[in-house]
Amino acid sequence: MRSIGWVAGLPLLAGLWLGGTLWAESGLDADLGEDAAGVAEASRPEGAEPWLRVERRGRDLVAFGEAPDAAERRAALDRLSALPGPRRIVDRLGTVESVSPFVWTATLRGAGRLDLGGFRPAETGRAALLAELSPAIPDTLAVRDLARAARGAPPEFAKGATFLLGQTARLKPGATGSLSDRTLSLSGEAASVADYAALREALSAPPDGFTIGTVAVEPAEVGRFVWSATRRPDGSLRLDGYAVSEAARAGILAAARAAADGAPVEDGMRIARGLPPGLDGRALIERAFAALALLCEGTVSLDGGALSVRGAALDAQALREADALTTGSLPEGMSRGSVALTASAVSPYVVTIRRDVDSLSLAGHLPDAESRAALVAALRQQSFGERIIDRTRTAEGAPAGLVAALRGAIPVLGQLARGELVARDASLSLTGESLYPEAARRLAGLGPQLAPAGGAARRRGVPHGAGRAHHRPAGAVRAGQRRPAARLLPGARRPRGPGPDLPGRALHRRGPRRPARHRTGPRAEAGPGEGSGQGSGQGSGQGQGPGGEARGGAGRRDAGSRPAAAPRRGHRRLPAQGRDRRRPDRPGSGQRPAGRGPGGRVLPALLRRSVVTILLAALWPALLTALLLGGVAGYWAGLPAGRLARAGAALVTGLALAAGAVAVAGLVPGRSGLWVETAALLLAAYLAGCLVGGGLSHAAGPSASQR
Repeated sequence: MRSIGWVAGLPLLAGLWLGGTLWAESGLDADLGEDAAGVAEASRPEGAEPWLRVERRGRDLVAFGEAPDAAERRAALDRLSALPGPRRIVDRLGTVESVSPFVWTATLRGAGRLDLGGFRPAETGRAALLAELSPAIPDTLAVRDLARAARGAPPEFAKGATFLLGQTARLKPGATGSLSDRTLSLSGEAASVADYAALREALSAPPDGFTIGTVAVEPAEVGRFVWSATRRPDGSLRLDGYAVSEAARAGILAAARAAADGAPVEDGMRIARGLPPGLDGRALIERAFAALALLCEGTVSLDGGALSVRGAALDAQALREADALTTGSLPEGMSRGSVALTASAVSPYVVTIRRDVDSLSLAGHLPDAESRAALVAALRQQSFGERIIDRTRTAEGAPAGLVAALRGAIPVLGQLARGELVARDASLSLTGESLYPEAARRLAGLGPQLAPAGGAARRRGVPHGAGRAHHRPAGAVRAGQRRPAARLLPGARRPRGPGPDLPGRALHRRGPRRPARHRTGPRAEAGPGEGSGQGSGQGSGQGQGPGGEARGGAGRRDAGSRPAAAPRRGHRRLPAQGRDRRRPDRPGSGQRPAGRGPGGRVLPALLRRSVVTILLAALWPALLTALLLGGVAGYWAGLPAGRLARAGAALVTGLALAAGAVAVAGLVPGRSGLWVETAALLLAAYLAGCLVGGGLSHAAGPSASQR
């Protein structure tokens, strides 16, 4: 072990480096952190919150915020640069500007984080705005506000942003909500089916003064995609389950209203994704409503791609048709589910023939196909080119003479402008409007002749004065109505001011200037409340007059001169001519090293008095331990004599020099740079201890290092 020389102590030094750096971090928080917080607090406007935020990263200070103007921005950077200890000041400052359009964004990130970006109203502080928005932010989300202050926000900005945050919280991570002037937009995927429904409902009523822009929100995906349509005994329909989109939902509702034939339709569907791939949604719905038309009461359902039918069929024919619908050539991806149908005798036995302006329709039940053909032929004889629509079905149980009675009544129906002929079991009824008064009186007396064998005939007219004008020819008279008097019926149809002065604020000209000199000539007389003293910047001013205030180095000089900033106690103010010549009022100008020396050269960071003081105060226990460790290792191994020992000593020396060079050059930023600096100091202390210990061992004689 002794042959490796000074390298033997490096493992222990590594552990010391780890603990010492972590220990130094707390000391830097107390020194640099508190000083930087004081500078940030000094940027607080009256009645508002500080616009400057400073974050310590190792010995670097990162400045965030939006200054009211360029002068305030330069002053804040100058105050941070004047602090003892920071290695560099990273400039992330901007200035408040007027923007249009005024865009503010909210983005959901993973791990429960919400990022706010874009611009926020300059009139409202960051903390105050977050307090207004907090009711819409779930407790599970951590907020990172990256928005910049700007002018041009729309009125009631907080109301619109709160509404937008509430809707964004209903989406999955990765979603974004944006406010552009008065337009609200959303994109992402809904967190659940219920959240999507609530989102669509909320977007239908945005806050006053705001409009909804682009909404690109996908519905939530469900593991089991189901849908059903139920016909109730009263003929009304109930729709449940999922639809893949709002457009698909509208198509289903239209098909349901057509199938209900005027009966109420209740919509219980929700929007979701999860329909098995390869299925044609439109073909599924068409097949489902075709099966529903065969039921007088029951449910047609889709579970994935399986079609099931259960309930009471219209008749025996409906049983066969339902079986064919679920076993025949099904659409691609669809399969047969369960079919549980029952059929009973048709009662009452109803046949309806209706005449409209452009069609003749036949519906209900007939005993067989021959009866259907006979009635259709009779209708063709009475038609004048109108469409004939046949919706009849075959079923047993028809009363005797039904077809003959209907054939005899069809010519009477043909004499009406519009009407309806209904056979219900053994009764026959005719209602409608006739073309002429004489026809109305004549048709009123034909009731007994129209009755089927063993049945009764009824006529029904519209009460006098209740006639409707739509589609009625001029002079039309309802059946059974007395002719009215002859007449023709028409065939109608905040200003912002400058920010307050801050303690120790200095005004500088752009570009190089001469250092402040002691003025030997006469000085202007100090008025009441003005500080008197030399303009040499030595801090000797005496307040005169009521309300006078003493400011070191800020006494009045001759007219037109500018006061020089008061130096910080214990810190030598550097000449101004070596300051950073880059324009500090340009946003994003990057990093500006703290402490410029004459000629614009950067002072070696480790050699500055304030830096050494701060690092020694934070690291002295570790430095002392490293020195003692090096002394022990050097005394134990002695001065390098062998080839391996010399190589070990060269390694330690090289590490110390390399770390020191990187630290002095400031090549590593932030917290990592602090670790490089502590490594350089500890290696230097260890190397010094090795040299001292090796020298003592050599002076004690050859036997000292061999004990």
